[in-house]
Amino acid sequence: MARIYPLFAVIILASCTDYGKDGLEAFDQGNYVEALEMFSIALSRSPNNESYHYNKARTLEELEMYEEALVEYSWVVRNSPMPSDAYLGRGRCYWKMEDYKSAGMDFTNVLRKSSDNFEAYYLRGRVELKLMDYAGAVEDLNEAVRLNPKHEMVYFHRGVARGQTGFLQGAIHDFSKIIESNPGLVQAYYNRGICFQRMHRFESAIEDFSHVFKNDKDKLESLWRRGYCYLQLRNYAKACSDFNQAILRGFKPGVTYHLEVCNK
Repeated sequence: MARIYPLFAVIILASCTDYGKDGLEAFDQGNYVEALEMFSIALSRSPNNESYHYNKARTLEELEMYEEALVEYSWVVRNSPMPSDAYLGRGRCYWKMEDYKSAGMDFTNVLRKSSDNFEAYYLRGRVELKLMDYAGAVEDLNEAVRLNPKHEMVYFHRGVARGQTGFLQGAIHDFSKIIESNPGLVQAYYNRGICFQRMHRFESAIEDFSHVFKNDKDKLESLWRRGYCYLQLRNYAKACSDFNQAILRGFKPGVTYHLEVCNK
């Protein structure tokens, strides 16, 4: 009988292992491969457990295994009485797979159940930007700002949407807001510079384009745009200097107005 006890102990220990709990602990620690193994074992023992399917989906998403994650999120969508989190996760996977229409439908499904979901408004707004529905993007990102006014990138994306709809002063406000909190975001200066340029506020545009080129010498379009602003201010020497420098660095302009001024 003495030889039976160790085997009996192993059986008892194995049966008491909570693979779902172990999977969550591994997930929280960023050990996604281990978490995936734990949730897979848990599902093999309890194949209709909603939380196991959902957590496996989250883990697959973190591992960038998006098609596999879609399968698990879809199982939860079909079987859960409260599928909003699964719709949100599946929408994120569609977004990362660049299936923007499917992503937008899932974020809409979230908002039908939960009209105050920040992430759904924010991501649907970004989807609408991709689909060039700029008015829709502004509407959704307005809601996102209302729900989470401290989220930096909401202002950036709303600024892009506002700029595309012609609300340039609103776009400038948004880009200025994010620059205030994150001055290292060079693209915000560039976008704001374009808005200033379109409003014929050329001095302000020159300041922004100068900041961009100082911090990113590969951003040759900022140099070209600065030249255009100098041209509008009749500072032909600086305009031609920028045009020539941009071309020497490899910029290929799609216009020829610089030739009339700089080749005289």
